[in-house]
Amino acid sequence: MHHHNMYDPFISSGNIFIYIIPLAFLLFTIWFALKFLKLQERKNAILQSIAERLDKQK
Repeated sequence: MHHHNMYDPFISSGNIFIYIIPLAFLLFTIWFALKFLKLQERKNAILQSIAERLDKQK
């Protein structure tokens, strides 16, 4: 005799989270890395322009 468990739909939808959570973490990590690199590029450009201005003053 087979008993239907009322949590069966939740178990199968719970399996979706096993795949969604690492995927979301991966996407967040990629987004953060790209944002960080863009910020570093901006800082380097500012520092470069300051260095060029200081060189001109000599």
